[in-house]
Amino acid sequence: MAWQSLPRPSASRPRTGDYDELPYSQPQSSKEPKPVRRSRGCHRLLRSLKVTLSLITLALFIWSAYLSFFTNHFSHILPSQGKLPEILTYSELQSLTPPQHEGNSTSRRLRLFLPADSPHINLCKTIMSAIALGYPMPMLLNWNREYNRPSWHFAGSHIAKLESLLGGIEALLDDADGSDDVSEDDLVIMMDAYDIWFQLPPSVLIQRYHQLNREADERLAANWRPHLQDMQFPIPPPRQNIVVSTAKDCFPDSNSGSNPHYEHWPESPMPKDLYGRGTDQVAWSFDSARKYRKVRPRCVNTGMIMGTMGALRDALRRCKEKVDAVAVGGRQLWSDQALLAEVMGEQEMWRAWVKHLESSWDGGVSKTKDSSLKRDMRKIAHAAIEGRRFEFGIGLDYNFTTMPPTCSAEEDGAFVRINDKAAVAAESSKAGVPGDVRLLGIPHELETSTDQDPLLSNIEWGDVPLYSDFFFGNTPVAIHHNAYVGGLKPWRLKNWWDKMWYYPQLRDLVTERLQEEERDDTKPVSLATIPPEKAGGEDVVYWAPREDKSRTARVFEPATEDGKKHKLTPITWDGVCQKKHESKRWYDELFGDDNGPLDV
Repeated sequence: MAWQSLPRPSASRPRTGDYDELPYSQPQSSKEPKPVRRSRGCHRLLRSLKVTLSLITLALFIWSAYLSFFTNHFSHILPSQGKLPEILTYSELQSLTPPQHEGNSTSRRLRLFLPADSPHINLCKTIMSAIALGYPMPMLLNWNREYNRPSWHFAGSHIAKLESLLGGIEALLDDADGSDDVSEDDLVIMMDAYDIWFQLPPSVLIQRYHQLNREADERLAANWRPHLQDMQFPIPPPRQNIVVSTAKDCFPDSNSGSNPHYEHWPESPMPKDLYGRGTDQVAWSFDSARKYRKVRPRCVNTGMIMGTMGALRDALRRCKEKVDAVAVGGRQLWSDQALLAEVMGEQEMWRAWVKHLESSWDGGVSKTKDSSLKRDMRKIAHAAIEGRRFEFGIGLDYNFTTMPPTCSAEEDGAFVRINDKAAVAAESSKAGVPGDVRLLGIPHELETSTDQDPLLSNIEWGDVPLYSDFFFGNTPVAIHHNAYVGGLKPWRLKNWWDKMWYYPQLRDLVTERLQEEERDDTKPVSLATIPPEKAGGEDVVYWAPREDKSRTARVFEPATEDGKKHKLTPITWDGVCQKKHESKRWYDELFGDDNGPLDV
């Protein structure tokens, strides 16, 4: 099958305002000859057209200036573009190598962060799905809207998602003080709080995180020095430590105030015929979700960000530098997604520039070939030479294995019992999967895991309904309900809850989880064990944080300007789940069994 390159994302077209014709109400004499009336009418029409065209031209000029202003709003913090040095020596190249988080700790914690600012039944569903499956108790970020930047209005709550995560990570690391309960190697999950439901246990998510990183490292290494033999290039290939969920549509673009530079991003490593005929072709449609249905995911969606605490801290600090630089200039950023994408886009340009240097490496120096570089890449090169870091080890879940968005994939998946081959075949055909069935069995991580959760050990995973993507042929760890075609998102959040495999036994599972740490005979159970990458190494074992014994969600309150230290405050389940002025009790909708409040 012919291979096709992924189309560049189309930028949003500027919208000019609608201008009404200016009223010209000069009185006209009824005695004037008709030809004269027609002449004056034409004259007025021409004047009106001139005014309209002038206003449209002015609007387009202002819009172009706006785009140029915001597209380059960080240029003042990068070096001016002079001529690059003609050569870079071994030591100069070596100085460009970014720090790498090696991950020496063999006992690590899994931490769950949720950006949530108010109680809601949908927040409750997200948290209870995590509890039922054995995830750690979540830390709620920005609960009191401390990071919202009031002057930024709606935009402030979006940017707060990343700033509050940085605040939480820095607070934990600052408090570590040699504690074996907090480490830069601890694994952090930050996910949307109101529209994601877990369906597989943490052992699967952790294994997939490591697998995605290994696959990315192999791709980077293979692409880094394919032509070099014995000439050791000073800059080693990057290593991935952060995984972000992936989107089919590259949105938003530079209109958000951040420039993701999507034209520099690599195409998806998934098969070029993933969706059969027409893969990667953007269909014509008024609905953007329909347009991208057959596009292989290769852009960012911040519904899930997962990585080590050390790696995320560094990447988020870079995001914050950009936010602060914009705020100083009195401007705003509109999207956390585009902000993180800009950091990733600069990372991709840095990688391309280093490979450009590698292509001329002769064992002693590299030639920069300034004239062959595009303007935006020269800017990155100048900044890197002067000490700016651009490599943060961020990559994407191209495989749709973690928490993939369902936007532009509304019909790609469904709930199915995987052991029911006829049902799997029927659903695959309904979704439009070309060729053979791709969903061939339960997730192998469930079969190979050595960590046995006592509450899940008797689950026959092939016989319970699991939401699966039939094109990718896998069952994701969680479902991200951001499908909006025909109002699907709110409808699914309301009507799909009872489709989750654990729904009939949810009350029992949650009750057992919330009480297990109170019993003396309960010993900590490891969440996942990852075999060593190198022979002779040790297993890496993941656990819940020690403070998880409180068995409740906690609110992160950052330090205040008047000197009050940050703190973690437990919150009741009513405080998390019961929306104000909502007559229906949260536990009635959550459990659907008419057995009243949660008894723990």
